[in-house]
Amino acid sequence: MRQPLYTSSITYYILLGILFIIPFSEVYAQKEINVNYVTDNAFKIDGVLDEPMWEHAIPSSHFTEYFPTDTKETAYQTELRMLYNEEYLYIAITGYAPGKDYKTPSYERDFSISGADIINLMFDTYRDRTNAFLFGINPFGVLREGIIYGGGVDGDLDLNWNTKWLGESKIYDGYFISEVRIPMSAFKFKEGVTSWKFNVMRSDTQSNTKSSWSKVPQNLNQFNMGYFGNLIFERPLKQTKSPISVIPYVTPSFNKDYVNNEESFEFKAGFDAKVPVKNSFMLDLTVNPDFSSEDVVASQNNVTQFEIKQDETRQFFIDNGDLFNALGDTDNALPFYSRRIGVDTDSDGNTAIIDVNAGAKFTGKLNNKLRIGALDVQTGGYKSGYIPANNNLIVAAEQKVLKKSNLSLFFVNRQATNYNEVYDGVADTISRKTKYNRVVGSDFTYYSEDNSIDAKFFLHKSFTPGITSNAISAGTDINVEKRKYALGLKTQYVDKGFQSDLGYTKRTDILRANPSVDYNLYPEKGPFNTIIFNASNNSYWTASDHLSVREVYNAAGVEFNFNNGSLVSLTGNNTFIHLSTPFDPVGTSDDAVYLPVGDYTYNDLELEFKSDKRKALWAEGSTMYGSFYNGHKFTADVTFQYRYQPIFTLALQLQYDDINLPEPYSSDKLWYLGPTFNFTFSKKLFFNTDIQYSSQAESFLLVSRLQWRYAPLSDIFLTYNDVKTTSPFEPVQKGIYLKINYWFDINR
Repeated sequence: MRQPLYTSSITYYILLGILFIIPFSEVYAQKEINVNYVTDNAFKIDGVLDEPMWEHAIPSSHFTEYFPTDTKETAYQTELRMLYNEEYLYIAITGYAPGKDYKTPSYERDFSISGADIINLMFDTYRDRTNAFLFGINPFGVLREGIIYGGGVDGDLDLNWNTKWLGESKIYDGYFISEVRIPMSAFKFKEGVTSWKFNVMRSDTQSNTKSSWSKVPQNLNQFNMGYFGNLIFERPLKQTKSPISVIPYVTPSFNKDYVNNEESFEFKAGFDAKVPVKNSFMLDLTVNPDFSSEDVVASQNNVTQFEIKQDETRQFFIDNGDLFNALGDTDNALPFYSRRIGVDTDSDGNTAIIDVNAGAKFTGKLNNKLRIGALDVQTGGYKSGYIPANNNLIVAAEQKVLKKSNLSLFFVNRQATNYNEVYDGVADTISRKTKYNRVVGSDFTYYSEDNSIDAKFFLHKSFTPGITSNAISAGTDINVEKRKYALGLKTQYVDKGFQSDLGYTKRTDILRANPSVDYNLYPEKGPFNTIIFNASNNSYWTASDHLSVREVYNAAGVEFNFNNGSLVSLTGNNTFIHLSTPFDPVGTSDDAVYLPVGDYTYNDLELEFKSDKRKALWAEGSTMYGSFYNGHKFTADVTFQYRYQPIFTLALQLQYDDINLPEPYSSDKLWYLGPTFNFTFSKKLFFNTDIQYSSQAESFLLVSRLQWRYAPLSDIFLTYNDVKTTSPFEPVQKGIYLKINYWFDINR
């Protein structure tokens, strides 16, 4: 009988610290900006503030540094002016700087801000410190917009949300001016309110500073809504007449299948629609959606036993997506994971892409405290792969409780709609899907007044044919972030019979405890901005086997953050794994001898680094060396990026795993290479090429895409795909796709 693996006494002390430290929220004065009403809409958005209406705007400044320190006003200030009426919110930003050497990676919308100049405007229109609209602009007039969710505690930002707005910038000697016009219909808010929560973050690469209009402590994320100030309107806001948006598309395509020696020409058409219901709700519709223009998802070597989770990028699932996708535990037990919709596994265990026929989503605020949503998507089947068509549904409600905490209830249902048609008369040896799978549950999320403390508690239950008991998933996640320290405790229990077909569940039949502690130092002199000492323990026990130890991950390290934005960290890892089934970590041969069931303990040392991203050439990544199961492994995972501003960016992701196991087990050198070439010829014309080579998957993928934004949020995409095997190097599939969409606004 296996004995429990006892970890170091640090786990005991971390647990005691969380239990006995009494966390108090900090008291701080909330900054305000007054926004005057204007009747005139004769603004020319050009970065030149020569309209007489700007004389009525009350300037607000005194930005406080966030980096490299948070104890003083920034030397190069930012000045803010705002005006509004029923149609638009007008914003003028003057950013002072040492010179004109501003940085931007490209002219492409929703650009990456790493090492770049940026002004981020953030609006919490319901004042609930849960979600916020973000509008960003840089000195070159390049725009980005997104949704901040989760209170901004972890910096969760989704840039896949889109809306129409206008912004331009002009560079002067010693400063730049950005001028912005945002339709009031782009926001969701309650009629009659006179204030929103608001903050501005600025990154200035020349002075190497980050600053905020309303002060945010350096140890917290810069999006933290607990430190938003107040935006005060001169008059109560009126309900806006938001337009109905219809986005039709057509996609002719040509594909050649080299495996089956088949050629096909297809013509696909469909549409998305966004129907605002007053100022608080949105009805999203999609019919026969096409995802051929979506960004390529980066791949990687996988030497673990688990599936790698990817982010959602499909527009239909984005708006208010956190109401559905943020339930449960993001590491191990999500009851709903929207990327499951449109992807399935056939009877042989192979991944299959499934057509999305149609979908509807209704989300919004019923009142200041209750947010509701429902998402329903019908997917087609794949009869030759024995995959039935399915109706995929989630309904959720989120009630604000206490001052700023939330209580959520949800119901998830996957229901096969042609189950009998697919499986009638099929041999018993064929693997079958269940006719339905359902999950119900509740989440409680707590935020302190300043968001320095957050906690989640959840309890979920699944319902699956043939499983009548042991179908519970429950957990907690408690985090305390103070200036000098951070404490965390995550616990989890997932029954053996818990199943969520539309979710993401790494492990079942487990009990988990994951305490962690960070201690922060802020040197007053020298090259270091912060020094962070950290330690964690992540343990899993098999719940049905007398809590026998399944996995234990211990880590302790130190992280050095430099004043120029670079980073170096060193971490020692100790791992214990009990394999309950044979496993081949290399995964490149069908004839491999699998590692046998048993206990494995190994240790490694990890070095992580990041260079100054303001430079034209920068790199980040990690290297790791040590024992691995019953052998050794060396890993290098590095990304290089070169920027020729603002026209060209080359990024190269390289992952190398050198796995050496004793005979007769598999040893191999696994390579993943992922170069990406991006050309931005203007703010409307872009070309990019993604290449992915994986020796583990024996695959080569090339995707080239030309994009012309010929009208606001309206594009023409020309995409070329080429898939090959690498052993031997032979074509599998080639395709070319022309997608044309147009964003119509129908005013009411």
